[in-house]
Amino acid sequence: MDKKPKTSIVAEREDMIGRNPPESRGDTPSSKNGRHSTGSGMSGLMKFILLLTFFGLIGAGIFGGLQYQDLSVKHESLLARFDLLESRLSSTDESVTQSGAAMQLNISKQGEELKNQWSEIRKLWGVTNDTNKTKIADNKKDIAFLASKHVATQESIAAVVGRIDKESAAIGEMRVTQLGLAADIENTKEAMRQYADELNRLKTSLSQAGRGQANNAQAIEAIEGFRRQITQKIYQLEQRLATPIAKPEVSPTQPLVEGG
Repeated sequence: MDKKPKTSIVAEREDMIGRNPPESRGDTPSSKNGRHSTGSGMSGLMKFILLLTFFGLIGAGIFGGLQYQDLSVKHESLLARFDLLESRLSSTDESVTQSGAAMQLNISKQGEELKNQWSEIRKLWGVTNDTNKTKIADNKKDIAFLASKHVATQESIAAVVGRIDKESAAIGEMRVTQLGLAADIENTKEAMRQYADELNRLKTSLSQAGRGQANNAQAIEAIEGFRRQITQKIYQLEQRLATPIAKPEVSPTQPLVEGG
């Protein structure tokens, strides 16, 4: 009795699942095909998404593995460098310790040498300072003496310049006088030429006339005497021009340059 009702219940459920509800009994087969295609499209998209996610996870795993290998290699390289650096630091520490001890010894030696050198420098400075003080005092005395001599020399130079100016003025006057004498000589020469011409005319007249020879001889002698006087005068003037005029003597009260 129990089995029959169970069988009937299952049959009713299957009948309900396999059949359409009362409202959809009038649906056409095309509507059923549309629902089936929509369900299959959704399942294909889900498959694609799942495959894409799967391959993405695989790619991420591969990339992560490569990164891990690269980091491992770098880690090993850094460890090797750290070991090398540690060994170098230890050796450097030892060398620095040894160098520091040697440097302390050198510094102490150099300190002693520096003290000795400073002592010598102080001694030399004292000797040099005393010598320089003496030389500076002597130089000051020499400078004062030379300054006084310079003043005296300047005064002597001024006096000499004044005398030179006076002599220059006198020389200018002498030149003017010489020019006047030269003009007088030219005038005298012109007069001599005129007298000579007159004498020549007289001689010509005497030679042509042939009379009054005694009187003419006296006249000739008088003219010759006058000519000699004129010649003597010209000679004296030429001697005056040829003889240089004595310059005033320069007797400076003090020499321009004094030795010693």
